[in-house]
Amino acid sequence: MIIKIFKELGIEQKEAEVFLELLKLGAQPISVLAKYTNIPRTTMYSIIERLKKNNLIEEFERSKIRYVKCIPIENLTSVFDEQMHQKTLAISELNLKLPELSMIENKLSATPLIRLFEGKKSVTKMYDEMLQEKQGFYAIFNPKLVKTLMPEYHFVIPDTLRKNKLHAREIIVACEEANEYKSMYESILHQIKIFPKNIRINSDTIIFENKIYMISYDKNEMSGVEIKNEILANTQRVLFEQLWSFFL
Repeated sequence: MIIKIFKELGIEQKEAEVFLELLKLGAQPISVLAKYTNIPRTTMYSIIERLKKNNLIEEFERSKIRYVKCIPIENLTSVFDEQMHQKTLAISELNLKLPELSMIENKLSATPLIRLFEGKKSVTKMYDEMLQEKQGFYAIFNPKLVKTLMPEYHFVIPDTLRKNKLHAREIIVACEEANEYKSMYESILHQIKIFPKNIRINSDTIIFENKIYMISYDKNEMSGVEIKNEILANTQRVLFEQLWSFFL
C-alpha cells in the first residue's frame, strides 16, 4: 500500500523499495544498502541519485565512506507538497508559453499522424471526436449504410452543423435515404449533391482542414482511420472540389 502511494506521487517502485529499506536500516554505506536489497551496486547508485533529486534522502561522509539516510519522516509530506507546488508553477508557465510553441510547431510536416479504429465501439469514438471538431467539412458518404449501421449519428452530424452554423458540402450515394437526407438538411451553409445511381460507395470520407477521416462499413466488421496531415487534407479537398463541379 505504501509503495502504491509513492508511485502515485511519482516515485518508481524500485526507488520506493530502497527508500523503505533504508528507513528500516538507518544511515548506511551504499554498498551495504545494495547488499541488503540484492540490487547491483551500479544500479543502486542510479536509484540513490534519483532519490536525492527528489529530496528524499541525505548524504554525508564518515571516515571517508559515503553514507546515505532517509530524510526525517515528519518532513516527507512537505517535500511532496513542495514538488507539487513546483509542478503547478511549471504547468502555469507552460500554459503561458503555448501560443509561442504553437507558432514554431511545424503544422505542414510531411509525416502524417495516423490512428486506426477497429470495430463499431471504436468507430463510435471516432464519430464523437469528429463532432468535437467544431468546423465545417467536405464529405462523401452512403446515407443508407450510415442510417442502418450507425443510426445514432445519421442525424446528429447534420444537426450539429445546423446548430453551430457550420459550412459543409456532401456528395452522397443515391438511395431513398439520400433523398430524405437532402430534403431535411440542404441549406446555403449545408450543400448536398447526390451521385448518379450507377455509383456505389460503401465507405465514408470526411475532410477537415487538417484531418481526413475514412470509415469502411460492413455488417460484420467496421473500421476507420484518422489521418492528421494538412497537406494530404488539402489534396483531398482539391479532389473533392473537382468532383463537386461534375455534378449539378
